[in-house]
Amino acid sequence: MSEASAFRSVPERHFRLSAAALLVVMGASQMVGAVADSQTYDESYHLVNGYAFLKSRTMVTISEHPPLSQVISAAPLLFLDLRMPLESVPNRPEDEREADFLYKNKVSAETMLRLARVPKILLTLLLGWVMTWWMRPRFGAVAALAALTLFSFDPNFLAHGHYVTTDVPATLCFTVACLAWARFLTDGTMKSAAWCGLAMGVAMGTKYSALLLFFIFGFLYFFRIWQKEGEAPGPVRWSPFHLAKGMVVFGVVMLAVVWAAFGFETGHMLTPEIIAALRGIGFPNVGADTAFNVAATQWTIPAPSFFRGLFVLTLHNVRGQPSYLMGMHSLTGWWYYFPVVAAVKTPTGALLLLAIAVVAVVRAVAKTGVRHAVAKLRQISPDWYVLILPPALYFAICVRSNINLGIRHVLPIYPLVYMWTAAVLFSRDVAIPARFRKAGAICVALVMLESASAFPRYLGFFNLPSGGPRNGARYLVDSNLDWGQDLKRLKAYLTERGISNVCLNYFGTAPPSYYGIHAKPAPASLEDARASGCVVVMSVTAMYERQSFDGRYDWAMRTPPTDTVGDSFRVYDPNRIR
Repeated sequence: MSEASAFRSVPERHFRLSAAALLVVMGASQMVGAVADSQTYDESYHLVNGYAFLKSRTMVTISEHPPLSQVISAAPLLFLDLRMPLESVPNRPEDEREADFLYKNKVSAETMLRLARVPKILLTLLLGWVMTWWMRPRFGAVAALAALTLFSFDPNFLAHGHYVTTDVPATLCFTVACLAWARFLTDGTMKSAAWCGLAMGVAMGTKYSALLLFFIFGFLYFFRIWQKEGEAPGPVRWSPFHLAKGMVVFGVVMLAVVWAAFGFETGHMLTPEIIAALRGIGFPNVGADTAFNVAATQWTIPAPSFFRGLFVLTLHNVRGQPSYLMGMHSLTGWWYYFPVVAAVKTPTGALLLLAIAVVAVVRAVAKTGVRHAVAKLRQISPDWYVLILPPALYFAICVRSNINLGIRHVLPIYPLVYMWTAAVLFSRDVAIPARFRKAGAICVALVMLESASAFPRYLGFFNLPSGGPRNGARYLVDSNLDWGQDLKRLKAYLTERGISNVCLNYFGTAPPSYYGIHAKPAPASLEDARASGCVVVMSVTAMYERQSFDGRYDWAMRTPPTDTVGDSFRVYDPNRIR
């Protein structure tokens, strides 16, 4: 037996055990993070809305988030004797409703959060299982395990996979929908179109960004037409008519699933109350005398909250979102925001692995010639190009977005990219020089080492070339670095040092007092800090992104901190600052 064959036979013999071990390690790491991290900014919003939907089928009138992922998180709470959330009304601040439910209920917020985080961890592990289940029969055990290793040690999935948010469930749905579309592109049957519609319906019920899949699927289908051009007629006639027929089946199933996900709701997309509320939050043109608005206020439709959510998200994207990037602030973002995010938040080994895979493909094209490469491209299975074209198209569309909030918004590209790089470098059917495989194995090991160095504070991960978490605020804040996750760590820090006089500027929706932190507002100058005698603790998001920028806190941005807590808090002791 050759050395290469022996190398491949070991993963084949121990495939299930190896995959299970990787998923167990991933799950255990997430559980540690789930216990160590305090509530992040968006978790209370998703949890309270998911519980309200489960108990009374009520939804927030204006929301950019479908209920399915929220319901999954809230499901374990049904076994607790909880008081219902306050009613969601336009005149009540949403954070008041969230705090009342989570922090003034019959069960502690810690218990509720831990229970709600468990389903999200399970969904993250399910995504890893889907990757390996799909990869092994097509590309072999080595490629499947390599892709799973990249995924299960990625700090971004270890972080966002244990929070009560929609980002990783949306990634799972995106991945499954793309793989289902690959099946349709292979056999062209209406049964496959229906399965893809089911996957798409679940995706749309999880996060509205799944809408981008319509454009991606259309592009992939016309790529398939190009592949089949000039071939003898087969069982399937690949044509715009066949696509239209498939999309009808796809769309009917999808809409049925979406309607079920929204509790078979019917009603008007817009009402006078909703129009007034939208105008009150910065959309003054809503309700103008147009055909769309007339129809939206008069027609009774299924799942009106679904279409309203798409409408509100579109308005939000047009208006933009305050964002921070490398010391700059913008309402409409930057075209290079997500490229920077990917460059500094992706594990170093994964970036190198992708570069090696691209070099291997370019080398193969150069060796055989462009004409031969194009001929080969016409012959390859959809199983290959579904791994690289959807993430490339999704990323290109995100680059044009005016909502620049963090790597969590481009997480859907990662599983497919990991699968593609693993397939190129470790597939049993791809002949590439051994040095490429050896370099790839080193890169996979580097991902594991870099991930271990971030344990268990995965949210604030920045890769080695960017300088790590301590330099993260030079590039990004918010959910990339500081999302309110370090309150428990701050409490432990203050207790250990006997600090009771604290001035705090905190970015988050959790009340610091719940964790035993009783603080005064952070002073606007170093002189005020010295006069108050307090130790000043500043959240980096509050410093760099969420402040009025009228000169207050400039002293903290100019002054090196005396200490740091977790990845998100900077500590300033006026007595130690000169």
